[in-house]
Amino acid sequence: MDIKFISQGNFSSLLQNSQIDLAILPLGSTEQHGDHLPLATDTLIVEHISKILSERARMILLPSIFYGVSYEHEPLFNISLDYNVLVDLISNICNSLYKQGIKRVFVINGHHGNLGLLQYVGQNLFTKYGIESNFFYFINYWQMIDQKFDHAGEIETSLMLAINPELVKMDVSRQGFDITNEKDKDLYKMGLNMSINSPGGFVKFTKNGIWGNPQNATIDKGQKMLVQIIENTLKLFADPRFV
Repeated sequence: MDIKFISQGNFSSLLQNSQIDLAILPLGSTEQHGDHLPLATDTLIVEHISKILSERARMILLPSIFYGVSYEHEPLFNISLDYNVLVDLISNICNSLYKQGIKRVFVINGHHGNLGLLQYVGQNLFTKYGIESNFFYFINYWQMIDQKFDHAGEIETSLMLAINPELVKMDVSRQGFDITNEKDKDLYKMGLNMSINSPGGFVKFTKNGIWGNPQNATIDKGQKMLVQIIENTLKLFADPRFV
């Protein structure tokens, strides 16, 4: 249920009747995704996933956060927040929801650069507001599928083809950095760390800002990934350790 369209009275009624007391927050980024994908790709993907999850799991769907920590994409386009700003922003949102009676908040994260800061939100909620650890959880959607890390490559391009094909320009897609040999697995891991930890490091490593090969993307692949993401995330929601 999208909170943007819920009145105060309806919100209070839902909580009082214990119909809905969980919330889901899509977190993405605004940054380059090659010439073939929009700047808001990460957010559009998690927004779509979160909408389905909120309906299937009966959760309050919160407005998306379109900005993340994206300094690794310098000098290509990005709008970045400092990690402490984003930690405080998410913590403020969670604290407000906690005071309104929400029992748990799940962030569905669509940007790898946000991963580090999300590990500190729970700590921040506890030390600043006294909110226990079973209130806040985050899930990185790409960990719900079998494929490896990708940026504007086959995975993200396939997902966007399945979600909104009109926003994908396959005719200008270009292959980026791609690991194809088994012997390069260690290099793959090293590159992942370098790309995330160093401002400007992603572009230095990938050259064109793309990780993977978007030319292998198809709508069918994207649809299958979406099903896998939704089903695996719903299994996590049903895990008693989240209660």
